[in-house]
Amino acid sequence: MEIWNSIYKGYLDTEKDPRTTEWYYAKYPQIMYLTFAGYLYFVLRCGPRYMENRPAYSLKTFIKYYNIFQIIYNSWIVYACIKNGMFTDIGLGCVFVDRSPTGKPMELVHVYYWTSMLKVIDLIETVVFVLRKKQRQISFLHLYHHISTIYISQMSIKYYPGGMATFPIVVNSSIHVIMYTYYLLSSQGPKVQKIINPFKPYITIMQMVQFFVLLGHTLQAFFPYCTVPKWGAIVMFTNLVINFVLFYNFYRQNYKKPVKPKKS
Repeated sequence: MEIWNSIYKGYLDTEKDPRTTEWYYAKYPQIMYLTFAGYLYFVLRCGPRYMENRPAYSLKTFIKYYNIFQIIYNSWIVYACIKNGMFTDIGLGCVFVDRSPTGKPMELVHVYYWTSMLKVIDLIETVVFVLRKKQRQISFLHLYHHISTIYISQMSIKYYPGGMATFPIVVNSSIHVIMYTYYLLSSQGPKVQKIINPFKPYITIMQMVQFFVLLGHTLQAFFPYCTVPKWGAIVMFTNLVINFVLFYNFYRQNYKKPVKPKKS
């Protein structure tokens, strides 16, 4: 076991991006695990207990500006990725990360960092659910999606900040711009809700299409000619499959009408 651990650790050490090894979150992964523990403790135990005998908070103004913040932040991520090489220096095929310490590759590393920070900020959504007593919305899908996204983004900073891992960031942030625009419009009152509610199922459909597209993109990493780390592709592929299955189950339970048996 010790031999395997030393080989495994040694392999991962060689895979680290030298530009980020001294960055706080890359150097101390314990912070990420403590964040997960604190998050789960609050949303599953501490928060519901605190709200048990209290009226639900409204938080309408906060939610409105939070949605605006998400729209702007995700739009900037898409812009910054394209500005720093996506679709020009970085195509849609198998592209290894450019580890240059200057220029666009280094700027892209900083985009990865700020993307990772946004995924931590996303945890606020669950806190809002707790404070509004929307505990039913805190499903396994919701918790897994947030935690796995933070984990993937942190690992990307540490091992693979660039290359073909940039495409998933662009796709995901683009979907989030649409999603939070919908949420913002939905918060404007019953009249607007009546107009946009028919589009609600399509938000989940877009997310499932996103996972399907990214699965195809990630598959390239397993081809013999592609030199990207296979362990990273396995983690990414597995996470995409799990997310797709969870979102499909959510869609089937909430939007698919049950088939009525035919009368004989």
